[in-house]
Amino acid sequence: MTDAQTIASGFIEALNQRDFEALARLVHEDIELDSLTGQRTVGVGPLRAWLMNYLRRFDEQFGDVVLMRDAFGQRVAADLTVRGTYRETMEGFPPATGQSYSIPSVLVFEIEDGAITRLSHYRNIRVFERALAG
Repeated sequence: MTDAQTIASGFIEALNQRDFEALARLVHEDIELDSLTGQRTVGVGPLRAWLMNYLRRFDEQFGDVVLMRDAFGQRVAADLTVRGTYRETMEGFPPATGQSYSIPSVLVFEIEDGAITRLSHYRNIRVFERALAG
């Protein structure tokens, strides 16, 4: 793995372990998160708060990870499977009743000087909504 791939892999591992201290060490202090809900969050503190809020509602694990990088080693894409349980209703989504789901997702990492500066999360929102609707 390249350094950028190692950083992306470490982020996914820390996310799965809910190790927010390890996550903070991998990201730039002004990290930008473009979430699957269309929100942009800027800064390591707001990122942590957003992730904690999201993971409280959607208890997710990221697996079957395939990493790909650009020729310059600054962007890494992680094609993965998200397996989760919808525990608490989130505005804009169906009511939570403990639904389990397994859906494809993509994380795109932008990395500069050994730190993640931007993270974008993509998934087919219609497939996600259908999985939550049961």
